[in-house]
Amino acid sequence: MVREGTEPLSGEFRRALVETRLGVPIEDALSSIGERMESADFSWTVMAIRIQREVGGNLAELLLNVAATLREREYLRRQVKSLSAEGRFSAYILLGLPVVVLIFLMVSNPVYVQPLISTPIGWVLLAGMTILMTLGAFTMKKLVKVEV
Repeated sequence: MVREGTEPLSGEFRRALVETRLGVPIEDALSSIGERMESADFSWTVMAIRIQREVGGNLAELLLNVAATLREREYLRRQVKSLSAEGRFSAYILLGLPVVVLIFLMVSNPVYVQPLISTPIGWVLLAGMTILMTLGAFTMKKLVKVEV
């Protein structure tokens, strides 16, 4: 991996190789790669290698199973993202619609919108609208986001 890989991954493995030459156990060196990369998938791979070294067994088969599991997880992530696209699109429309209507009214009939912009009550209503739309945006983001 160090010789044939591409940066930045080969650099990370080079660093792990140097750590193992200095006496750090290979599992700890690989765990530090997972922490630096902030990759849950790589951390799970290191955990599987650590368990295999303690228990024993076929490392090649274990890595094939881990690779298949990671591929399946990535497939599931993409599928969830495509299925939640409708919800994200609805959120964009619901958040943009009041702004678009306000701009349309300002262009087509400015007298109709004038009290909203020029009076203190209108300012309070605009501030309330902004606060409620922000809360709605956060709520919709939580509803649409699915952790895999």
